Amino acid sequence: MRAGFPPPDLVLINGKIITLDKKTKIAEALAVHEGKILLVGSSTEIDKLTDAKTQCIDLKGKSVLSGFIDAHTHVDLVGIMTSELVVDCHIPPLRSVNDILEKIREKTFTTPKGELIIGQGRWAQPYPTRKQLDQVAPDHPVLIKNTMHSYWLNSSALKRFNITKDRPTSKELFEADPGGIIYRNPKTGEPTGFVDEAWNYLFPQSHSPFSYEQTQSALKEGLNKYSSLGVTTITEFVDFFESPMVYQDLRKKGELNVRLHIIPCIHGLQKTADFDSIIGLGLTTGFGDEWIKFGGIKIFVDRGIETSLASIQLKEWVMKAHRHGIRVFMHANTRKGQDMALEAIEAAVEEMPEQNLRHRIEHMGNRLIDLNYFDRVKKSGSIALPTAYFMNIGRTFQEGQKIFLFRTMLDKGLCVPGNSDTGGTEPEAPNPLYQIWCMAERKDREGKAVYPEERITVEEGLQLYTIHSAFACLEENIKGSIEPGKLADLVILENDPLTAYPSDLKDIKVDITIVGGKIVYRRTW
Repeated sequence: MRAGFPPPDLVLINGKIITLDKKTKIAEALAVHEGKILLVGSSTEIDKLTDAKTQCIDLKGKSVLSGFIDAHTHVDLVGIMTSELVVDCHIPPLRSVNDILEKIREKTFTTPKGELIIGQGRWAQPYPTRKQLDQVAPDHPVLIKNTMHSYWLNSSALKRFNITKDRPTSKELFEADPGGIIYRNPKTGEPTGFVDEAWNYLFPQSHSPFSYEQTQSALKEGLNKYSSLGVTTITEFVDFFESPMVYQDLRKKGELNVRLHIIPCIHGLQKTADFDSIIGLGLTTGFGDEWIKFGGIKIFVDRGIETSLASIQLKEWVMKAHRHGIRVFMHANTRKGQDMALEAIEAAVEEMPEQNLRHRIEHMGNRLIDLNYFDRVKKSGSIALPTAYFMNIGRTFQEGQKIFLFRTMLDKGLCVPGNSDTGGTEPEAPNPLYQIWCMAERKDREGKAVYPEERITVEEGLQLYTIHSAFACLEENIKGSIEPGKLADLVILENDPLTAYPSDLKDIKVDITIVGGKIVYRRTW
């Protein structure tokens, strides 16, 4: 045994340890003690530390990385929308609208009359109309999610949610869900069945549409999905009122296999918390432990509050949060929304520069709006967060407008966190290696190049999902690279991502996921 080191609980030997620290060193082995990395070095050196109680994994040449950190996603929606509770309406693997209708019809046979049926499909795929859904499910309300933000309803669902020619009024809808839209026939005024950004109207207080027990089971499956993809920490934008309690219950039962930063929304789509109540409780960003932390609050800037008065309101909210040690995560896609978010952050940082919270602007970088915005982000110490997989599904913006600016942002010295921002719409999205493939290959579904000058390297993509995301979580001192003293959150891959062809990156499998020195996922190999 090497002098000065305790016997490790776990060692990984005979592999390729990709440290992803400042110099990205390559080692052969590492040792873990009490949930933290003890030493990184040669297999011979590490083997000398072991005793009879040490668990030893012979990597046989496989690669090890710091566990992936997803800096923005919705595990609760992924769990619910990919569970057996919900009808899988994705095209592909389904082939047509008729396939969707048949699956909805089959669901009616096992669902009591009058009980809601929910489906989930992909963005921009074909969907059944209200009339088609009425034909296969006349006695069941049906809601099919197009994205996280829009849904198709049949007539029974419109009746259940009290959507008519006259209801809800614009005022009623705004009070329930700022930015919500009920689409109506311009000639008759009758609702078409298509609804946008109105989840809080359909489900007041953002409660889960299923029982607590069903929700808990589905969320557990969502966590298992991420764990099987090598994700060890998640910034979780909770979509259901029940989700934080579910995660705490799983922790108590020893079934939590991913670390979580919980972000409730205080304004906009799927509002799950009241801002003044959070302030009154004295919650600050980082409250919790290494498994579950309060990460901050989310505000939808783009939906429903883009007025001069709202700009003042946003500044007040961000200033109040900043003074109380609470990070703000602002959903801002548009020029006006991003300008409002930047102005609010700049005002707060100017008043209290010592409060280093790294407020965030979600979706900045998905499109080129103003290069000066990136300079303002860097100066204010904030973080802009684009999402890579949107380019693969063909989500483009204005013709000729450069999109998904990963190269530009890195060259400007910004932190660019890896993230999936998915709620079950795209089954591939939770996979970090799929996201990194998008960044490195820059192709849409048809194989067309998407501004290839914005490509980044595979190594840079891995850094985005590790050290950049750790920085975005205010945890760069304990996560994001393989270094002594940091948490032993690790992922073992079947192949080396640094030497693989970029086109093969998305198909590399995770063999083992380790959190705190404990194996939480293992594939047969």
